[in-house]
Amino acid sequence: MGKAQVKKRTAKRHNPIRVPDAHLGGGRADGKANPDKEKQLLPVLEKLKAPEAADRTWACAAVGNLINEDAAMRRLFQSRNVVGALIERLSDDVDDVVVEASGTLRNLAIDGGHEICGEMFNKGIMPHLTALMGKISGTIDNVLAGTAKELPEDEIERRGHLLALTENVIMLVWSLAEASWKTLEAVNAAHGEGLLVKALQGRDQLSPGVALAAAQALFCLTHDNMPFSSALLAQPNALPVLVGIVKADHMPAERDAKGKGRAKKSMDLEDDETADGRALLTRVLIAGTLRNLVDPGSSADSKVGIATLTNEVILPLINGLLDLDLAQAAERVTQLVTEIPKDGPVLGKDVKVDHKSTAEIKLERVERLLSTVGVGLEILTSICAGLEDAVDEDMEEDGADDDDMDETMGDEDLIARGREPNANGTAAAAPSVNTAATLPHLLSTLSLPTRLLTLAQLNKLSLPPHGPNPSVHPPTTAALSVVHLRALEALNNLLISTSAAVMGGEQLAQLLPPAMWEGVFAIVQGTGEDAAALKAKGQEMRLELMEGALAGAWGLSKTIPAAAPQGATDMITKAIPVLRIEAAARAVDTLASLAARPSVTIEENAAVAQWLVAALTSQPNAEMMVALLNAVIDIYADEGREYDQPVFVANNMIGALTNIVARVRSESRKIDRRKTPLLRARAEEAYENLVAFIKYRRSL
Repeated sequence: MGKAQVKKRTAKRHNPIRVPDAHLGGGRADGKANPDKEKQLLPVLEKLKAPEAADRTWACAAVGNLINEDAAMRRLFQSRNVVGALIERLSDDVDDVVVEASGTLRNLAIDGGHEICGEMFNKGIMPHLTALMGKISGTIDNVLAGTAKELPEDEIERRGHLLALTENVIMLVWSLAEASWKTLEAVNAAHGEGLLVKALQGRDQLSPGVALAAAQALFCLTHDNMPFSSALLAQPNALPVLVGIVKADHMPAERDAKGKGRAKKSMDLEDDETADGRALLTRVLIAGTLRNLVDPGSSADSKVGIATLTNEVILPLINGLLDLDLAQAAERVTQLVTEIPKDGPVLGKDVKVDHKSTAEIKLERVERLLSTVGVGLEILTSICAGLEDAVDEDMEEDGADDDDMDETMGDEDLIARGREPNANGTAAAAPSVNTAATLPHLLSTLSLPTRLLTLAQLNKLSLPPHGPNPSVHPPTTAALSVVHLRALEALNNLLISTSAAVMGGEQLAQLLPPAMWEGVFAIVQGTGEDAAALKAKGQEMRLELMEGALAGAWGLSKTIPAAAPQGATDMITKAIPVLRIEAAARAVDTLASLAARPSVTIEENAAVAQWLVAALTSQPNAEMMVALLNAVIDIYADEGREYDQPVFVANNMIGALTNIVARVRSESRKIDRRKTPLLRARAEEAYENLVAFIKYRRSL
C-alpha cells in the first residue's frame, strides 16, 4: 500500500495563492458580515452602473476592498449578483473601468476559489476574457516590435491600460483552469498559449507581475493536460523562451524590481533586504512547466535535454530553497501583522483594488517566498518519484468466477480446496528504480531526508486554530500548510524509491538518519493532539498532514525499521481509526513491518497481533481486510522468530484465521471486477494466501 508515489496531480488543485474560507474567520462563526461594511453594499452596487465612468471605476475598486479576505461579505455581494455586474464591466467603453473590474474579479477568483470561478464561468466570463486576450496579445506584439514610441500620446495611454489588464486576465485564466474540468476545457478552447509565451518573452518590457502570472498559468495548464501541452509545444518559440528563463539567473530581475543596488541571494526574511521574489518564483514555475511538458525521450526532449537540465539547473535551483526557516517566517509574519494599520483603506475617489500598506506588502513578500518553496517542493516530488510504472497482470480479467462453487461451503472445506503453500510461483521481483538524480546524491550529498522533514515540522501558524477565531494571518497559514504537505510528499516519494532500491540490494539504508522516526511522529502528534479538530470543517489539512507523516513512517519501516522507537506501533494503531481508507491500509502495512522488526519486544508484537485479530473479526471494508490479512501473514510467515511461539501459537491465532476463511472468500467475491479490478485481484490473492498460510502453519 505504500507504493503510491505522487507524480502529477490529476485532480483539481487548490489555487496556490488562495486562502480557504475556513481559515479566514471573517463571518465564519455566525455567518454575518461586518455591519460597517454592509452599510456600504447598496451604494457601491448602484454605482457599478452609474453613467459617470469615474463612479463605475470607483465602484469596481470598492467592491474589491470590501470583500478582501472576508468570506461573509463576499457571499453577501454574491447574493446581489456582483459577479455578473463586474463581468458586464469587462466590456465597458472606458479602459479604467475594465482594469478595475478585472482586478476585482481576479481577487474574487483567488479568494473564492472553485465555487466563485464556477459562478463566473456560468455567467459568461470566458467570451469576455477571450476578447481581452486578443487585444492584449496584439498590444504585446507591438511592444515587442518596438513601435510604442512612434504612437501618439493618447494611443500610448490606451495601450498602457491594455497592458495593465494583462496580469489580471491571465490570473483569471489561471484560476478558472484550476476550478474544474469544465472550466479547464473552456480555457483550453480559448487558445491562450500564444499570449502566455509572449508575456514571458516580453517580460523585460512588461512587468514582473505579468511574467509571474503567465508562469503560474503555464505551470497549472501543463499538469496532465495534453490538449494545452500539445498546443504550447506547437508554438515555435515556446521551448526556447522557457528554457532561457530557467537557465538565466533571476537575481538581476530581483534587483531591478527592488529598485536597489543589490538583492540578497539567500532571500532571507529581513525587512528591507528581502528581494521582491517574483523573478525567482517565475523561474521555479517555468522549471516545473518544463518538467510537466517534456517527457524523457520525446521529440521535445531532443531540443531540451530534460535530464541534464534537471540535474544541472533545476535541482540546484530548488536545493537553494530548502533551508528556509519556517519558524522564523512565522515569527516575522506575527510581527508584521501588528504593524498593519487598524483602519482599512478609505473608499475615497482614488481608491484602487490593490491599495496596501507597507506591512501588507512585506507580508506578501513572505507569502510569495513560501509559495516559491511550495512549488519547488512539488517539482522535487516529481524528481524523487523513481518507481517505474508496470502493468499489473492481476488487473486483467481472468474469466468468470467459480460459479459452480457451493456458496454454503464452510471454512474447512474451503481450506481443503485451496492451493497448497508455495504452489504458484516465485517471489516478486524488486521494482525498478529510475530517479532523475541518483539516490545517493539525493540522500547524502543534498541531505534531503533531514531537510524535507525539517520543512514538514509544524509551527504556531501552520494550522488554523480550532474554534471561531482565525489565524493571525490566514494567507501565511494556508501557505505554510501547503509547504508542509509538499515536503512530506517529496519525502514520501524519496523513501519509496529508496525502499525499492534497498529491496534490489543497494546499500542505502545507512544514509537515512534514525532521528527521522521522531520527526514523522512529531507531526502525527501535532496534527492529532486535538481529536475533534481532525473532523472539523476548515481543518482538513490536519488529516492531510497526519496521513503524509504516516506515509513517511511507511517508508522508514521498509528501510530502517530497527530505528523505530518503542511505542511506535501503539501510536499508529491509535491513529488508524481517523485515517481514510488508503492511508489506513498503508498504516497497517507499516504495523506489519514494525511488528516483525529485529528489535521488537514480545509485548509489542503481542499488542499488534491482538489489534490485527480484533480488526479482522470486526468485518472491515475490503481494502482493510486485504491489508490486515497481508499483515498477519507477513509477521508470522517465519515460525522461527522469537515471538512466534509466545504470541502466534500461544494465542491460537491459527484458529481465529480459520474461522474467517469463508467470510474472506465471500467478501472478495462481492467486489465488482469491472469497477475495481485491482482490488478484486488483491482480495482474491489475499484469500488464496490465507488458505495456503493456514495449511502451512498446520503442517508444522
